[in-house]
Amino acid sequence: MKPKYPDAQFYFDFNGGGDRPLSVNHAMGHVLRAFFPKESLPNDPAKLAQEYVSALKGKRVLMLVDNASKASQIKRLLVGKSVLILFTSREKVSLPGSYAKPVKELFPDEAELLLFFYAGHAKRWATEINELCGYSPMAIALAGSYLQSNPDLAVDTLVKELREEKRVLKSGGDEELDGNANKKEILDRNIEPIFNVIFRDMRKETATVLRKLALFSSSFDEKAVIAVCGDRDCDHLKRLVSLKFIEHDSVNNRYYFHELLHQLVKAEVRPSERILTYRTLAFYYFDILQNANELYENDEDALESALNIFDQDWFNIKAGQKWSSQKSEEDAKIAKLCGDYCKEARALIPMRHSTDECIEWSESALTASRESENVEAEKNNLLSLGIQLHSMAHYDKAIDYLEEAQTLSRKLGHVSDEKQALDLLGQCCFSVGNYERAIECFTKALEYVRLEGKANKEMEMLDSLAQACFKAKDYEHSEQYYKLALEKARNTSNKKFQAQLLSDLGILCNTVKKFQSAITYLKEAKTLASQGNLKVLEMGALENLSVCYLQTGKHKKALECLDSSLDLAKKMGDNRGQGIILKKMGDYYYNLKEFTKAIEYYERGLPKIRKFSTYAIEYSLLESLGNTYLEIDRFEKSQICFRHARSLGKKHIDRYLEAKALWNLSITCQQSGDFTDALGNAELASHICSAQPLNNDFKVLGEEIKEWMLKRVGDEIKDSGL
Repeated sequence: MKPKYPDAQFYFDFNGGGDRPLSVNHAMGHVLRAFFPKESLPNDPAKLAQEYVSALKGKRVLMLVDNASKASQIKRLLVGKSVLILFTSREKVSLPGSYAKPVKELFPDEAELLLFFYAGHAKRWATEINELCGYSPMAIALAGSYLQSNPDLAVDTLVKELREEKRVLKSGGDEELDGNANKKEILDRNIEPIFNVIFRDMRKETATVLRKLALFSSSFDEKAVIAVCGDRDCDHLKRLVSLKFIEHDSVNNRYYFHELLHQLVKAEVRPSERILTYRTLAFYYFDILQNANELYENDEDALESALNIFDQDWFNIKAGQKWSSQKSEEDAKIAKLCGDYCKEARALIPMRHSTDECIEWSESALTASRESENVEAEKNNLLSLGIQLHSMAHYDKAIDYLEEAQTLSRKLGHVSDEKQALDLLGQCCFSVGNYERAIECFTKALEYVRLEGKANKEMEMLDSLAQACFKAKDYEHSEQYYKLALEKARNTSNKKFQAQLLSDLGILCNTVKKFQSAITYLKEAKTLASQGNLKVLEMGALENLSVCYLQTGKHKKALECLDSSLDLAKKMGDNRGQGIILKKMGDYYYNLKEFTKAIEYYERGLPKIRKFSTYAIEYSLLESLGNTYLEIDRFEKSQICFRHARSLGKKHIDRYLEAKALWNLSITCQQSGDFTDALGNAELASHICSAQPLNNDFKVLGEEIKEWMLKRVGDEIKDSGL
């Protein structure tokens, strides 16, 4: 079938009953790695699925999937008619448009053909052998391979032994090995008799190698067999392949178990073998990981080769790391191994696996480094965790690790690591609104950067400081740092950074009402962005210029800037940008009290914002549109806008926006004279606010509602004449 599907062929074993089931996301990741070997995989499952579909679009691809456990696994892998999926499952899995063929046992004539393929001299006993094997393809293949590998063995001897095994074993077909009803591990009892016969007859040394091989977590190569099992010339391995106990992938020169045989062999492993072999495996696969990392570090052009090594032995590497993590308390050498696994995987694992998995490795390595009292390793692991959590926007947790990393780095005198920890710590504190601590971190990091004499890094740190000061409303220092950063930027060819700094200075000057300075900076930012074809920055500069012109009463110039910005957004095909600019144009006309014109722009922007922007921006537009309709007494339209806004708040579990929308509904009802509904909506909004007493936004809104409600009650008492 390969010629019909020339673009790619994939094999996945979902191993529904194994101890390391493959997820659909991992399968998608494997496909993406095949087409884009040097690119990192997205952490977001939705983004991963999107890139998977995009990668396979229009390509003729064949997939063979073993051990699927449910239809959803196959559905997620299907991409159009150009992708063909052949799958096997122990359970019945039905999909619309798929063809299913039950396969449990062979017909007598099929069974004979299979047996004769391996052992043509067994013709006389074929019927009985096949019956004793229950017409199971695997059992017959094992029996035939055994006879083929032992030409001096009398066929009737095998038959007698099989009869005895069948007598000893309980009858009744399949046996459940796992009591979990949701995930049953089924063992074909027809395989067990022939397995027992062959295993019992096996040479002691071969059986020992087989049991050790069962402790590998995935496929393996001959070097691993030599190192872990002591099978110097791989003679025992070859014998096991001839007996069909081990399968050989000749394309990749790798060896692996069939899952059913794997379960049977693992049950034979002795406790002493388990302890020693797991230790040997952990140290061996650490060396494999180290070799892959060294290959990448010494030659970046060898990245693909390094990643191939990493991918092939990933499950064995992962098992080695897990074992070292579990045993790190028992032995300082193992604790060091756990930390070393994390250190060697630091560059490669993010290219292949999710940030969550990276964090899991780093946390286990951190625990191991603390148990072994290795302060250097502890500092490295803390820094790693801070970097990973920052990349996932888990800022609070990242701050905890980075504070410790910074303290240890200072204690050890590691200036470079302390600078990195301070920089990241500043970014995390900035993201959670702790601007004072962010300023402290950036200030200290700036000192280290200046000692290094790296102008570009100093420029970036000055920019970070300026932003933190601006957020902390320390406008004087913010302006000072922006100007220093701009001075450094002008000495570089980085036009983009210069334009961004000029825009930020323009926004700052506009905030402190230095309108002429703001306009000067923003005009220069626009010119630089235009020269560098930086359309997004040019759009931003134009939008901010429109704000300055509006505040200085230059309405015509403000509108011209917004029109130019809208034209740029259209040329770029930026629907989100168009929606936001249309909203700003609506705001412009609202401020001029040209409400009909404002409504026109709001309604033009709403579909684009609804489809391409965030719910918070959509809410803001609906609120503006509702207030505009309220200005011209279009109460019904206003209520529709605020009801939609309330729905957005409820949908996204944003209680403040929900309360605000209810209060806006109440105001609309007040102005339309419907005081019953006005009071009802106000009470609902007040109830939401009272449930959040510590939040200042809720507190301010709640007090506004309470003031109106008290006034309303007072007016009613006054009107009643009581």
